[in-house]
Amino acid sequence: MESKVNYISPDDFKRIVNYIPLLHQRTIADKDVEMLYKILYFCALRPMEGINLSKVDFNLNDREISLGNTKTRKNDYAPIPSLFVDELGGYLATKTNGKLFKGLNYLTFYRWLKKTGKGLDIEAWTTHRDESSEFTMGHIFRKTVGKDMLSGLYGDKAKSIPIISKQLRHSKPSMTVDYYLKSSIEAVKDAW
Repeated sequence: MESKVNYISPDDFKRIVNYIPLLHQRTIADKDVEMLYKILYFCALRPMEGINLSKVDFNLNDREISLGNTKTRKNDYAPIPSLFVDELGGYLATKTNGKLFKGLNYLTFYRWLKKTGKGLDIEAWTTHRDESSEFTMGHIFRKTVGKDMLSGLYGDKAKSIPIISKQLRHSKPSMTVDYYLKSSIEAVKDAW
């Protein structure tokens, strides 16, 4: 599947990761930015949920992240996909206790996405929300992982709407379908 206003392809995700050194930011190490993006993607987190993470929030044995109070739940947890556990564990082993992304705020994160979108012509980060009717600036990783799961990228078990809905931590599968997995007429034609 190619990148669209509400989706970033695996190839474009690699390009985004490779673009990180070109952000020329000094407060957060490039590896930390890369892992933040991967955590947001693989664990389907909202930006501030990822930005606020501490090392103690991760339970790799149970493959869960404790998120505390989130936008929709008290004492929320996010599943960690098994294919990401080893890479995440290796990263966490290099970190001291405390916040993983010290000093990072949403405004800085937002600027990274805007700069990357412009530099790589990423439609999700260059198309204004009024034009696209999509809230993709910070939520693109959540929207993308849901579509990748549905497409079968992570196997047949991950294609189930209830499983995708749980990964995205939505209260109802209808929210997942209506707001995250929605397709365009072009996507339907591509499928045929």
